[in-house]
This record gives sequence, structure tokens and C-alpha cells, in this order.
Amino acid sequence: MLKINLLTEDKARRASTPSTNTVSTFLLVGAVASVVLLLGGLFLFHASQDKELQSLVEQNTRVQSEIESIRSRVGDHQRILDELAEAQRREDAIRELQNARTGPTAMFVEVSRMLSRGGVPTADPTVVERLRSTNQRDRMWSPTWDFQRLWITELIEENRSVRISGEGRTPDDVGEFMRRLQLSVYFRDVRLDSTQAATASGPRGGGVTVQKFTIVARVRY
Repeated sequence: MLKINLLTEDKARRASTPSTNTVSTFLLVGAVASVVLLLGGLFLFHASQDKELQSLVEQNTRVQSEIESIRSRVGDHQRILDELAEAQRREDAIRELQNARTGPTAMFVEVSRMLSRGGVPTADPTVVERLRSTNQRDRMWSPTWDFQRLWITELIEENRSVRISGEGRTPDDVGEFMRRLQLSVYFRDVRLDSTQAATASGPRGGGVTVQKFTIVARVRY
């Protein structure tokens, strides 16, 4: 079959070339796609930045909270120091009262009690019971001892060391006083430092022979 091209050359060229509308459409689609990609990238970037910003805000909040806590503690510093000083003053006052009850004053009271009518040493009950149960009554004090048979002429206490000097009618009276000191919870390491027969001094004189003694010990307080 014989085909005859009836189109002119320009019409044939226009027929074989894409139309302007088609090209514009392609360009528009490309531009829209680029804008979409750009907007998506911006959105992801913004989301990442927003998350980082939120993390920084939370960190800043924690730091501010710590700063406020530190400021609060620093602000209370002087008040705390004052309270500690007051507590220390109270503790010192209590200690002084306790020392008055268990210190040198209590030791003098103990000696006075042992040398008074019906007075006995402040002894540990378990020690007393052990001495009684093991038949060591010779180490116990005598409830019938006459306290007027011994008197103190000097009592010196320094740094929990005590030195007691006095006179007794007989060596047995000195021994009785020694046992009382040894059983008292206020004394330890009690020992006889010296003893000798002599004439009584002071108002108990008049040529009466007595046993002078010196006892040393440690005081518990």
C-alpha cells in the first residue's frame, strides 16, 4: 500500500515534539516533589532539634533545682551551726551534772558513807553474792564494825588518783576500811601504801596508840 504524508514539514515537526503543556506539567511535578522533600527534611530536622531542646530544658530544670537546694542548705548553714552549738552547750551541762554525781563529789560521799553509822560501801551485788556463796566472808565488810574506830586525816584526789591518810585503833580497823574500799564500785587498785604504830594525833591523842596508814587507789568516774 502506498502512504502519502500530507503534513507540511512544520506540522510534522510539531507532531513529533512534546507539547509545552506536557513539559510544564513535568516541571511542576518535579518542583512539587522537591518542595515536599524539602519540607520533609525540614520537619525531621525540626523534630530532632525540638527533642534536643526538650532534653536541654529538662537538664536545666534539674540544675536549677539542685542550685535552689544548695542555696537553701547554705541559707540554713548559720541556723544549723547555732543549733549544734546549743546542743553542745546542753551536752556539756548534762556532763557536768553527771560528773557531779559520779565524780570527786560522789567519791567523797562514798567515803563518808563507809565511815558513818550503818554505812556500807556501794558494792556490785554479783560480787557480794559470789563472795558469800564461795565462803570468802573474810573479804566482806563487817556489819558490826564500829566506824568511830577509824578516822581520816587527809584525802587528796588528783586525776582520778586518790591518797587517803588516817588513823585506826588497830591494824584490824585499817583492814576493815581497806575491804570496804576494795568492794566499793567507786574505787579500784586499792593498796596499802604504808602503815605504822604511832600515838594518836589531835583530839584523839592523850598517849593512845593507834595505827597510822596511807592507802592509795584509783577512782572510777
